[in-house]
Amino acid sequence: MEKKTYDLCFTILKRFNKAGILDNMILIGSWSIYFYKKYFNSKSYSTFIRTRDIDFLIPLPAKFKENLDVFKLVEDLGFLEVFQGPKGYMKIEHPDLTIEFLVPEKGRGSDKPYTVPQLKINAQPLRYLNFLIEHTIVIPFNDLQIRLAHPAAYALHKFIIFKRRIKKDKQDRDVEGALRVFRELIKKGEHNTIKHIFNNMHKRWQQTLIQNLKSIKEFEIVDVLFGDKI
Repeated sequence: MEKKTYDLCFTILKRFNKAGILDNMILIGSWSIYFYKKYFNSKSYSTFIRTRDIDFLIPLPAKFKENLDVFKLVEDLGFLEVFQGPKGYMKIEHPDLTIEFLVPEKGRGSDKPYTVPQLKINAQPLRYLNFLIEHTIVIPFNDLQIRLAHPAAYALHKFIIFKRRIKKDKQDRDVEGALRVFRELIKKGEHNTIKHIFNNMHKRWQQTLIQNLKSIKEFEIVDVLFGDKI
């Protein structure tokens, strides 16, 4: 990915932090891979990412102290406010980066966007996101404190959802990123952490995850989740 895209991402994080909203969001999705480098502190860990979408998960109820227009924070950088499709999911788009806001889907779910009036945005509700909220870490990056899903939660989440992707290239991207993070966790000796997070997952989610892993012949990961030894 080009340097200007990374620079734009960092500028957004700094502005969100200055506005006092970064602490109440969780950075999820493929950009997490880049920031996990501080967690792993490994020369072999690759931070390369192939997406321009940066996803912010907002835990509910939203706890922003002040009301603001989040689009106005980045408008001068060349972003446009876009509402996608008939459902009206909001994105903030730039030729080099797209900002999306997500919230956990509640109950039976809804195909309507979730309004976050404190930020003047419509967020997209998605399944399985509460799982990420329950397992987070904070990574120092320059002068920022960035809240992320724990790497084990990130990888397990991707193993659950990748089959829900319509496009094969996005499925492949999810699997590749999850495998990269998972294998680094094993090298770091975090077998117990992986199993603890897996064991605290909803039983149906566990079943989906295992079925998905078997479909791509990742039987060694299944052994990690169920075995006493690696």
